Amino acid sequence: MSEVIVMPKLGMTMTEGTIVEWHKEIGEPVSEGEPVLTISSEKLTQELEAPASGILLAKNAEVDDLLEVGAAIAVIGEERGAVQEVAAAVAVADREETEIAVNVAPSAPAAPVRESAPKKVQGERIFITPLARKMAKEHQLDIALIEGTGGNGRITKRDIERALQEGRPVAVAEPALAPVQTSAPAPAPAKAIHNENIGAGLNPMRKVIARNMRRSLEQTAQLTLHRKVSANALIDFQDTLRKQVEEADLDVKLTVTVLVARAAVLALQDMKQVNSHYVDGTLTEFDEVHLGIATALADGLVVPVVKNAHQKTIGTLAKEIKEVSTKARNGEASGDLLSGSTFTITNLGASGIEYFTPILNTPETGILGVGSFQEELALDEDGQVKLVKKIPLSLTFDHQIVDGATAAEFLNKLTKYTETPYLLVL
Repeated sequence: MSEVIVMPKLGMTMTEGTIVEWHKEIGEPVSEGEPVLTISSEKLTQELEAPASGILLAKNAEVDDLLEVGAAIAVIGEERGAVQEVAAAVAVADREETEIAVNVAPSAPAAPVRESAPKKVQGERIFITPLARKMAKEHQLDIALIEGTGGNGRITKRDIERALQEGRPVAVAEPALAPVQTSAPAPAPAKAIHNENIGAGLNPMRKVIARNMRRSLEQTAQLTLHRKVSANALIDFQDTLRKQVEEADLDVKLTVTVLVARAAVLALQDMKQVNSHYVDGTLTEFDEVHLGIATALADGLVVPVVKNAHQKTIGTLAKEIKEVSTKARNGEASGDLLSGSTFTITNLGASGIEYFTPILNTPETGILGVGSFQEELALDEDGQVKLVKKIPLSLTFDHQIVDGATAAEFLNKLTKYTETPYLLVL
């Protein structure tokens, strides 16, 4: 029996993954549970382990290749009868309409590639992967003229790319060919930008970040409002809580990010328009606040999520923000931990940045940017000059869903909770 390793779905929004590194080569033995390769999505990197012991019989992708979720990546089986093992796996792939077995172990000869492929006979079944079919349609290629090099003569992404490079005829007449049948229709993937040049030359994580950022800007009408909020009362409140935490010998780190996060959660509960998703023409406003915390990595950015942040006390919120951020930095965050946010906070205060324009973490309607403390001179009630610390806030929102006046009202509520910090514990 053979086992097929497929591209897993690491989070609710993941539609494709990139091959980062192969730990095994074709023909090498593998043990069950042993890492075979490493993949990355837009949010994390993960090793894929062998589902069974055997020999790596086939590889369907190389480093930096991008595969859709559910696509076959490799085949593991017994060395004896390798040809039959791979053929059986290909048969399964036919039913599931996935791409498989482009590179096969020496014991299983690869399908020959002809210089020029004759047009397939009317009614002859054409095996083609979903991604290849989509690319052929986009470039108006006649798939009946393309020779497939995948298992069972399947047309793959590489075959489409080769056809484009070689200047194959693109006049397409939709042939009356029997399509590959599946037991159930595949779920429609999230709308994505299919320009192959976006992120070209970047590492896998940056490539997906590039695509996500472009998608965010193309699918939304983004506008950013800025304002400064007095932080004197918040700092005094923070000092008081810290002393009480130390006296109680509690392991809680109360940062400004935690307190602003708590203020944002309360403001979001007051204004659910900002705590919403807009997907495929449907607007969903949430009662629950699942707070995304943008976390910088050495080679990119991820957004771990504190689920049900509206139910957390300040101390619990502090612990969970620290926990999810640490897991994200250490590459230990699961797909579930990196998905499902309804609103995101990103803090560049430690970098000395005052204002910036954060890009929406779609399908969210809003994202809050927090800048570094700014000191200003102001007059108190007695006309005396005093030093005031302020926090710069930058709210980016989708103008399709929220008007400027609504966004300003949200910032006003956020200001109220920040400048009157004892409201955070009520």
